Amino acid sequence: MAYPVLTGTVLIEANGAALNNAGLEEGRRVDNAVAVKQIRIGRLRFPYVSGQAWRRWWREVLYQDFNWSRSPVTREAKSAYTEGDPITYAEDDLFGYMVARKRGQTAGTFRRISPLKNSLLISVLPNVISDDYGHFSRNLPPGTDIIPFEAEHYTTWLQGVFTISLTDVGRFMVGEMYDLPEELVHSHTDQLEPEGDNGRVYRLPKEMRIERVQQILQALARLRGGARLARNLSDVTPVVTLIGFLDGGNAPFQRLFEPDANNERVLLNLERLCSVLSDYQDRVLNPRDDTKALYFGYRPTVLANEAQVLRAFEEEPLKEYIEVVGTPQQAVEKATEAVPLVFDRYLS
Repeated sequence: MAYPVLTGTVLIEANGAALNNAGLEEGRRVDNAVAVKQIRIGRLRFPYVSGQAWRRWWREVLYQDFNWSRSPVTREAKSAYTEGDPITYAEDDLFGYMVARKRGQTAGTFRRISPLKNSLLISVLPNVISDDYGHFSRNLPPGTDIIPFEAEHYTTWLQGVFTISLTDVGRFMVGEMYDLPEELVHSHTDQLEPEGDNGRVYRLPKEMRIERVQQILQALARLRGGARLARNLSDVTPVVTLIGFLDGGNAPFQRLFEPDANNERVLLNLERLCSVLSDYQDRVLNPRDDTKALYFGYRPTVLANEAQVLRAFEEEPLKEYIEVVGTPQQAVEKATEAVPLVFDRYLS
């Protein structure tokens, strides 16, 4: 039995950006110096956006563009949690939760492992962080000292991966430390159908599960967000995407992008991609026999080896698995259209 997963890698162009900050950094020449989040490997520094921040951008697009209702948050002394109702709130379904209620009919601890999983967004190029020194002097009284400040920003490409477990979207287990309390099942019997005869697993209607997956995919093509946008506005919609369907929970398209020899532009590592598909050739899931499992979309002039990539996708072995469909948004749309076919073929 297949365990279908929608997975992909994205490349985002960060132009003079400071999308995710680490806070004040001590020891700088001014007291209020803000550093960007970064990973260090030896002498190399790679700025990154946290997985939590990426998920926040994703949620906001779903709220604003697809009318997803925000799951109410309960704040306690040392914790906070959402409503924990994945039937009513699609974000609880797709993004998961940990709920520990101490009172009421649904008291207890319930947790949902997120069907949507994502990595950090990590810079392809190292050592691209620049210091930006500034000061506040506007309309200060005469003789008043200016207020200096310092910040960091970067121009680079950020890469990340994600998976969506199609089996787990809209599928819930009942009981303590699982997805749902029994009381919640009883109050939503009109929306849930049992899976099997044990009364411990329930599903939303297939049409609702498909719609939630399609909307979260469509939101990826409209991605927006990040810190310091008033002064460091950067478009965070993907400029390259490779997205499609596999059998299994892995996200194998990791670190497909790499710097060129001068650390100035970005390449798609075809050797690595061929190696991955060699291992996963028996786990690609074609929506239909006459369709391919993976869709590639790109913004022209982004990849330094663009011509080589396009030639490789017209030849074996990549030709068998990957369809070049145009822009990144068109690749997302192609995958979105294929979701119902995958549900029909591999899921009940």
